[in-house]
Amino acid sequence: MKTDGARSPDAQLKAMATQWPDFLGKRLGDGTLVWRGPLRPKARLYEVFLFWKPSAMTLPYVMVIDPPLEPRPGGTFAEIPHLIYDASNPSSSGLCLFDPQGGEWSAARLIAETTIPWTAEWLAYYELWHLTGQWLAPGVGYESVARMHAADEEIIRMVKADVH
Repeated sequence: MKTDGARSPDAQLKAMATQWPDFLGKRLGDGTLVWRGPLRPKARLYEVFLFWKPSAMTLPYVMVIDPPLEPRPGGTFAEIPHLIYDASNPSSSGLCLFDPQGGEWSAARLIAETTIPWTAEWLAYYELWHLTGQWLAPGVGYESVARMHAADEEIIRMVKADVH
């Protein structure tokens, strides 16, 4: 959704190429911006996939491609904290990186300076969660995740079908 001060798709692509050169990015014909690249927050190397359709999506959507996210032993995928859970395709669930009501991200901010560092931080806390069983990061509760998911659910499903 365009707002005053929104960064152009070219500015987003340029910032990502400069700050995260290992991420491959492009703009699709419908205006969706997509990136795929590696992050090593602590112990493991992850490949993440990010997309954002500025004209339709409130927030960028980030998925972990490899290694796939896993629940703790004996747990379920839906129990992974701060996940935008997709029951129809759990492996394409998105990471809840910020409170959608908190105004932490807007189209005026660069994905390279917000979403990617927040993804690395999320992955570090995910690794700690696997070790301790507790999500040690500060954050909002699951109700905000549900509201964000409901607001963008249809467009996310459509864009995921086109890009993934």
